[in-house]
This record gives sequence, structure tokens and C-alpha cells, in this order.
Amino acid sequence: MARERNTEDAQDLFGRGHKALSAGEYQEAVDCFSRAIRLRPDVSAGYRYRAYAYLELGDRIRALNDLDQAIRLKPDDVQAYADRAAELYAQKAYDQAVADCDRVLKLDPGRVPLQALRGQSHAARGDTENALADFAAAIAGDPENAPRYLLWRARLHLDCENLATAESDASAAIQLNPAEPEGFFVRGTVLQQRNNSSEAITDFSESLRLAPDHGLAHLGRAVCHFTLKEYAKAVADCSAAIRLLPGIVRAYELRGSAHKYLGDLDAAEADFNEAIRLAPASVMVYNYRAGVHYARKNYAAAVRDHMEALKRDPRHAGTFNQLGWVWATCPEPDVRNGQRAKECGTRACELTEWAEPGYLDTLAAACAECGEFDDAVQWQEKAISLVSTPEREADYRSRLELYQQRKPARAVGGIVD
Repeated sequence: MARERNTEDAQDLFGRGHKALSAGEYQEAVDCFSRAIRLRPDVSAGYRYRAYAYLELGDRIRALNDLDQAIRLKPDDVQAYADRAAELYAQKAYDQAVADCDRVLKLDPGRVPLQALRGQSHAARGDTENALADFAAAIAGDPENAPRYLLWRARLHLDCENLATAESDASAAIQLNPAEPEGFFVRGTVLQQRNNSSEAITDFSESLRLAPDHGLAHLGRAVCHFTLKEYAKAVADCSAAIRLLPGIVRAYELRGSAHKYLGDLDAAEADFNEAIRLAPASVMVYNYRAGVHYARKNYAAAVRDHMEALKRDPRHAGTFNQLGWVWATCPEPDVRNGQRAKECGTRACELTEWAEPGYLDTLAAACAECGEFDDAVQWQEKAISLVSTPEREADYRSRLELYQQRKPARAVGGIVD
């Protein structure tokens, strides 16, 4: 009789727990399922549903513990394995997620979403071949959700720098579901990486039309505007990204650089200061701020920021290059240091196997500052042989003429790495 009464009470509590879960009253659901479990600790469903409530409350450790217990009580519970696989993936336990997906698919081969989840897990742990195989099977086996799986595969191709294939998958996803903003965002990202900024802006804009609060779409479009030298538009998109995604360092870096090109050095420095506050281990943000100091003719401060960048990455070729340029070409003799400029320029070239024309240009300027004009001419000619645009070649030739006249270079602005 007591057993029957416990069963009735437990069933009532399960029912109340389900009702609370459906109503979004997650703590009430936890309380009901916990009381039911105390009465019937042998019923796996109580643990599984309490896990759902814990997940909604953000208590992922207890949720995973409950799913473990549900599986111990019912080793053939496909749904419990599926739920645990999803949670293990969310917690970045990718090997364990794959193992649970394998169990689900062995018990129920028709669970296509678990094949897609296994693909994501394979991708996250670097197993591209198996990830692509799973995504292909999921796309073929679940046409209704194929757009989502196509985007997952597109992102994998993007990570692997298979840009044409990534664009094709994103386009296929858009064709199947043109109302999904993520398709346009992913394709915009691919187009941006393929240096097709104008078409990328079109896709990012469509993504934002469908989802105005898509912060990363604002940031992606900002990158494209910056590339096209549309600096005011880049500032506007970065500001939107910062509003929607507080603390996103890249947005501050990009907005600061756009402000600098617009001539607003105060705003640029404020953005770089905030980026440094958010990411004090960053390298490039110190170099960006050094560029502001240089534009203000505060050359000693520029040197200090470049030195801070080198502390964070002693093998960063771009930092050596920029520091070498300041020491070689600074108009203030108290700041110039030809020998140290030559050391920095040489190190930058070594780190890039003497293949970066901008770094050879800096080494040439350093040699000229040291009075080694024959070497300066040699390095400048090599730099000219590697440049790809007429504007850059003309700039480099103007310095070559100085060295041929046995004159050093003096800069009036900073450089871009």
C-alpha cells in the first residue's frame, strides 16, 4: 500500500514538475522533480527532466550529473544519451560528445540531428574528414534542417580556408531558407575573406535587415567599410557592435583605427586605451596606439608602446618593423637610433624570410640612418622588386633617390603593418 501511495505521489510531482517546466518556472520544476526522485529514485525520467530545468537555470554541472544518473538507470535511453551529447558538446568535451552520439546512432540510426551534432563535435576537435562525412549525411537525411547543416559545413570550410566551397554551402543555405539571417552573415564573412568587400557589405546588410541586433554582422560590415576606406561608416558599425556586444576588443581596435584616419586622434586613443584595458596581453593594440602618438609627434611615447608590444610577443615581426621605422626616420634626433633601427629591421626581415617589402623598406631606412647608403640602396631596390602597386612603388622610389643622393629618410607620418 505504501508503495502504491509513493507511486501516486511521485506521479503527481512529475506532473507538477512538467507543468512548471513548460511554464518557465524552472526552480519550481527542480523542487518538484527532486521530491519525486526522493520517492522514486529508480525512475530515470525524473533525473532527465530535472536536468532540463537545471540547464535553464544555468546549473550545467548538476544537469550533467542528472543525465549521467538517468543513463545509469536506463542504459538504453536514447534521449538521455542525445541530451548528454548536446551538453557535453556545449561544455567542449568533444570526445565524450562523439562517444554519446555514437551510442545514440547505434541504438537509433535514424537520429539525423545527432549525426549533425557528431559532425560539429568532430569539427571542433579537428577531425575534418569525419565532420564533412557527418554533415553530408545529415544534409541528405534531413531536408527540413538542411539549411542549418549547410551553414555548419560552410563554417567548417571557412575555418579550413576552403572559401569557394564555404561560399557555395552558404549560398545553398540561403536559397533553401532566405529568411534566415545567419546564412547571409556566413556568406558575408566568406566574401569579406575573399576580399570582395562590396558584395560582403550587401550580405551583412541583409543579415542586419533580418536581425537588426546581430552584433557580429555589424562588425563584419565595419571591416568591409574600413577596407574600402569608408571610415565614417566603419565607425558607425563598430559603435553598433560595441553597443550590442560590450567588451568586444576587435570593435574598439577597428573603430580606433577608423577614428585615426578621420583625424580624430582623441577618439582613436580612447578606443585603443579601452582595448588595452579589455585585453592587456594584446600585441597589436599597443602598436595601434603608438601610431596615434606618432601622429601627434610624441615619438618617445610611440617607442614605449612598441616596446610594450614586444614584451607581449618578442617574435612579432610587425612590431620590430614599426619600432625600427620610428628609430630610423623620426624627425627628432634625440629619439632616432640608427643602430637599434637596423637591429629591428633585420629581425623583422629574418622573421619573414626577407620576403616582406615593407620590412625591407624599413631596413633600408635604418642603413641610411647609419650612413650605410650602399646597403640602403641595395635593400630598397629589393623592396621595390617585391611591391605590387604603382603607388607603393612610387613611394619606395622616392626614398631610393634619397639614398642614392646619400641622404637619410625622414618621415612625416606613421606606417601601417
